Amino acid sequence: MSYLIKIIALFWLLIGVSIADVVKPALVEISIYPDKKVTVVIDLSLETLMTGIGTQYKNTTDAPNSAQYDTLRSLTADDLREQFKTFETEFLNYILLTINERPQQLTLTSAKIDIVGYKKRPRKTLLTYSTQLKKWPKTLSWQYNKTYGDSALRYQVYKEGEYNWSQWRWLRNGATSGMIDINHPEPITTMQRILQFVSIGFDHVIPLGWDHILFIIGMVLSSMKWRRLLLLVSAFTLAHTLTLGLAMLGIVQISGRIIEPLIAFSIAYVAIENLLPNQSIKRKSIIVFLFGLVHGLGFASMLKSFKMSSDNFLTTLISFNVGVELAQIVIVLGVVLLLFFIKSLNLDYKKIVIIPISIVISLIGIWWGIDRLIG
Repeated sequence: MSYLIKIIALFWLLIGVSIADVVKPALVEISIYPDKKVTVVIDLSLETLMTGIGTQYKNTTDAPNSAQYDTLRSLTADDLREQFKTFETEFLNYILLTINERPQQLTLTSAKIDIVGYKKRPRKTLLTYSTQLKKWPKTLSWQYNKTYGDSALRYQVYKEGEYNWSQWRWLRNGATSGMIDINHPEPITTMQRILQFVSIGFDHVIPLGWDHILFIIGMVLSSMKWRRLLLLVSAFTLAHTLTLGLAMLGIVQISGRIIEPLIAFSIAYVAIENLLPNQSIKRKSIIVFLFGLVHGLGFASMLKSFKMSSDNFLTTLISFNVGVELAQIVIVLGVVLLLFFIKSLNLDYKKIVIIPISIVISLIGIWWGIDRLIG
């Protein structure tokens, strides 16, 4: 009886973590037009902004004021917009745009806030600010306050009859972009872009991707035989790589309302398989491959927010996927080492680890799946 109580307690503990909204960095796009007008579009979670929950927290529940976040998250778009009006002055004091080495006074021109929707996912808000310059800009710099955490910056300037977006700059912990020469911007090297998106891909799984972490753990728990494990990991990698590429090319497009519940139920199914007495590696490899196709579409939904250009599409896609694979390897090695350690102590690792963890993961997957269908 006490064994069952411990499993249920662990389940609810993980549920409390799992339903938290992941804290994501802000995406900042600065556009400079021929009439010297400058617009700054900030893609963020307004609720985390207003409660001071920056990317130093992995999930909103890690923050001391998570209850305030939940209250704001339940507001309608109109009500949240009204709440932001009283907070905006403070927000503007914590961001800094300088052009030609002069701080700019920004004016809010629009605030597009999504509907309440599914409350277990951060709600997207687009804040658009503008300023009118008297002289053509030669340099600019941007800083997003450390309180709000990480941001990613890119800019575009009207030049020679067209607009050309710069490369993304990943700014961690409120770091400044430094002075950027608009006339002769220093291009990001291929190696810098590779390292940048390897890091983004890794972060998307560890620590942000609870869906993918639990799926991989459930998959690894199915076997300690390295040949079988290699087959499963390879099937999953091949599948999500395939759909990630197809989705980024626009060949496959499936609504997140379908993908998110499927990912949740895939977690549950893989874990439930571990509890069956007779497991077929052939059947499980096929199932893992099919679910990997779904997870690849989940990866693509995040990567699309960076709006890659044609000249760096392949580099970015491969680098992001390498980051995902490195995170996957870390999880696989962690689980395998744990199982071997318990086995070395002559303990029943199936009874101690595989069965209880598989039960918890399956319950979480079912919980998520139903919750996402209802949401």
